[in-house]
Amino acid sequence: MAHCWSCKAQEEQQTPFCPSCRKIQPVGRTEDYFSLLGLPRQFALDPAELDRNFRTLSRSLHPDRFAKAEARERRLSLERATRLNDAHRYLKDWRLRAAYLLKLAGTDVFAEGKTFADPAFLEEQLEWREDMALAQADRDAGGLREIAARARGRLQALETEVARCFEDDHWFSELVIDIARLLSRARYYDHIVADAERASAAVAS
Repeated sequence: MAHCWSCKAQEEQQTPFCPSCRKIQPVGRTEDYFSLLGLPRQFALDPAELDRNFRTLSRSLHPDRFAKAEARERRLSLERATRLNDAHRYLKDWRLRAAYLLKLAGTDVFAEGKTFADPAFLEEQLEWREDMALAQADRDAGGLREIAARARGRLQALETEVARCFEDDHWFSELVIDIARLLSRARYYDHIVADAERASAAVAS
């Protein structure tokens, strides 16, 4: 049960504005990025609905609307707007959305020093790095762009695989480590894309 800081009214569920006095409220302890944007806590989301809800909330929570309000309201507006931007960024990117769901389930994929053993992927990593090194040594801009394109293709395949995992009703108890390993691979391919494109631009300049 939440209480409005201004009128002290009770509400069963924390919302951005008090339903009684309409004063902006602090972020509730039980609010996550999904509930903040009025979306179900699941991997499969409608991008159009995500953007639509974000725009609607952004307009109502923007600090400019509270420029003449009391100090507490101005501070709460800034806090909520910042959290809303974070929520939109995380839920829009499939990797961050998946990692956030794992975090809510108790596994922080991006925690510093966190590793998820994936022996089967080690040899493939070496092959990618060898291809990169050869293309850079040959100053092969086209080859580097092709490596980046292949890595983006792997990312698309990983997104499909991650989505399939989350379709399992028991993913939070049986597939967390599998999903974490897939996300670790995705991070690697993100680095390959960035490195290959940077190297290609350097060679072509």
